[in-house]
Order: sequence, then structure tokens, then C-alpha cells
Amino acid sequence: MRKNENRILNQDLVIPEETQRKIEAAYDIVRARNRAAQDGRKKISCPRRVWKPSAAVVLAAAMILICGLGVAAAVGHFTKQVEETDSTASYTFEVNYELKPVEVTAVPEYLPEDMTVADGGKYGSGKEDGRNITVWAMNMADIDYYCRTMDFTGVEKVEKTTIQGMEAHLITYQDAEKHRKSKDIYLFNPEDGYVLWVWGDYAVSMDELAKVAEGLTITVTENPELAYMTEEEKTEEARLEKEAQEAWEAAVDRGVAPEDITAVGETLDALYLTGASYTVEEAAFYDSLYEVPGYNPEGVCDREELEAWLNEDGTHKPYLRSTLDENAQIVEEKEMGVKFLAVTATVRQEKAYDPEWDGTPFDAVLVRLEENEDGRLVPAPERYAAVPSEDYDLQMDGRCFYLNQTADTMNDPQYFWRHMEAGDSQTYTMVFAVDEDLAENQEENQNLVLIFNGTGNDPENPRYSALW
Repeated sequence: MRKNENRILNQDLVIPEETQRKIEAAYDIVRARNRAAQDGRKKISCPRRVWKPSAAVVLAAAMILICGLGVAAAVGHFTKQVEETDSTASYTFEVNYELKPVEVTAVPEYLPEDMTVADGGKYGSGKEDGRNITVWAMNMADIDYYCRTMDFTGVEKVEKTTIQGMEAHLITYQDAEKHRKSKDIYLFNPEDGYVLWVWGDYAVSMDELAKVAEGLTITVTENPELAYMTEEEKTEEARLEKEAQEAWEAAVDRGVAPEDITAVGETLDALYLTGASYTVEEAAFYDSLYEVPGYNPEGVCDREELEAWLNEDGTHKPYLRSTLDENAQIVEEKEMGVKFLAVTATVRQEKAYDPEWDGTPFDAVLVRLEENEDGRLVPAPERYAAVPSEDYDLQMDGRCFYLNQTADTMNDPQYFWRHMEAGDSQTYTMVFAVDEDLAENQEENQNLVLIFNGTGNDPENPRYSALW
């Protein structure tokens, strides 16, 4: 539906194929875990930030996010230290640099019958049903750079057993059903120098995951090009990563002056790759979706999702919401009502598309801002997410779920994208689902703003549009 978004967000990023494979596997798992957010085994910032660091920084961030694992004490390529409490587990590696790291692969001979093979050690049903498995074979160079220290929180149980002659840890988490938490199995081989991580999404049973681990075909080979990073290289990588992160955080913390937010009725000259500009004409909240002027059910992106949460009169059913702090830790759960926000906007295609482009994005994302001590506006540090067992995705990370249709665009497979010629313009309506407490007094507070997909939004150059 939004096939061009990755171009917008990552256009400056060039990553080698093998590195990209590992990153994608890592992010698949991070995305799955963050559907619940409560998984919380690493203290991380909101994973949905948009930024463009170096390839090394991206890889390091991905690996650090996923390296919540335990390691068995042993001699050989590594040893470990472990500290456990009722709900946490902390592990550290000591690497034996006298032994050269080896290359290792692990391929499942057994998969549950509903799963198919995908790239990068990923396996699944091809549906959004929690039936996904990922296998990652980590050599000691990976461990040395990315996973020397690892911490878990929210642990329910660490079962220690033996699989394929290796010590294995089977890890489950608290409130797994409610929060749809994943499961992990780690196989540790200090003699040959590797750790295998077998990850199962929330609908995969531990018995199934264990059968996958028991049926892995493991291949260890020497690789003359594989080597540990020197301390100087690690220091330099850490410096670059720290500088990039600090620069990004400084830009986010700097925020935007209120007068620099594009006002209602004023045009945001995005141009960008899309060559489009956007103007918010008006915005209003409604208790019932059926009250939105010109509402047509044909304009709903996912009718099945919407219908599950609509009462007969078009009002929204309440849902159970978690409030998460800046470290993705749950601070509150409460039942929350929802209102509908209709935004009328005009898009104008100012110039012809670049050759690689094929349409104009009409959709947008709602963002909550708050005033900092300098009187500037910055993204609110806490975020909200439905408790995963609610099966509630209508708010789509702040995205609109509706776009009013015309005869020539109805049932367009791109949905929120339209082909426009240079000079064309169109006025249209988007609808967002918004929690009741965020909708209150919006015309006075004005802490909700829009980011149009076609404009992008860089912390160095925030591109927000006001709604009132």
C-alpha cells in the first residue's frame, strides 16, 4: 500500500547485501516485539523514530536491540557470567581472542507445516498471525562486537536443558498471552565458537520452537576474512555511533518553534522527491464516523479492522491502552474511548515526478508535541499502544485509515497514492482514530500536528502542519 515509503525514509542509506539480511531479520523481530512494547527486555527509545545514520550505526543498533540472550559457562572460544533474579537475567561474555572466529550457518530441517522459507533465516505463514520463526547463527566476531553484555527484564522462566549436545536456554516472559510476547531458545557452543538464536513469535509454541532447534543442520567453516575488530576499530565505531546518536537526539530535543509550524490554510512546499505541496484546510472531531461529511465506507483502508471496532451508530468501541515511557516501559493501562478526526487537505503536484517515482502520497501521520523549557515543541516522550491481545490496529501508529474516494481512484491498489500530472491539485479528506483524552480541548492545546507522507520529517528540519 505504501511501497514508496522506504525510499522516503532510507534514500541515503546503502548497505551490503549480507549486512542488510541480518538487519532485516533483526528488525522483523524488533517490530514483532514492539507490537507489544511491554516486552521491554532492553531499555530502548521509541523504535519508530525516523533517521538516516551510517550503515555501521544502523547495524549496531539492530544487533544491540536483539541481543537479549543468555550464555552458558564454558571453556573454548568464550566464557560467561550470569546474574538472575525473579524477573531479570543478565549475561556477559569473555571472548578468547587466541582462537579465530569461524563462520556458522544453521538451517531448519523441521518447520511447522504452515510455514514457508523466507530470506535471511526467516520463516513464517506469510500472514499477520504471529506464526513466525527466525534463526540467527552468531559467530564470535558478532558476539564480541554486538553482544558482550546482555540484559533481560520481564522474564518468567529460563529453562536450562540440552539440545543437539549443546547447553540451551529456553526463555519465556511474563504476561505472554496478554501482551503476545515472543519466545527464545539459545544454543551455546563455546568449543566450536558460536551461539544459535531461535526466535518464535507469540503464536509459536515452545514445543514447536524446540523441535526447530532440535532439527537444525549446523555447518561450521573457516573464513580467512573473518576477524575480530581491533580495540582501535571498536573505539572508532563507538565514537561514530555515539556522535550520530547524540546529533540525532540533540535535533529531536531542539524541536521546532511554534511559529515554524505550517498554519492552517498555508502551504507546506514539500517538493522533495514527490514534487508535491500540502495545505491543511480544516479539521474537526466527531463522535460517530457516520457524522463525517461525505463519509463513504469505500474509502476505508481496512474495512474488516474498522468494523470490528464500530458500534451500530458509528461510534468507536473502547479499547485497553498501555502508556509507555521513553524507555518503552509500561506505566499505566486503562480503557480508552476513541473519537474520529476528519482533516481536509489540498495536495498540489508542483512538478513532474522524478523518473524513479510513480505517484503522490496523500496520507499523513498524527504526532503529539509538547512544549519544552525553551518554549519550543518536541515530540512527547511517552507513547500509547493497544494491549496486543486487543487486536487493535486501527490507529496504525497515528496514520489515517480513511481517504475519501472518487470514481477514478476507488479501489486503487496503492490506496493512499494517486498519480498526478504537474499542476494538478486535489482537495480530499482523511480520517484518523484519536484517543478521547488526546482529543479534548485540541483547539486550545493544539498539541496534535500532521506529518504528510509526501514531505518527510527530519529532526534537523521538522515539517509539521497545524490542524487548528
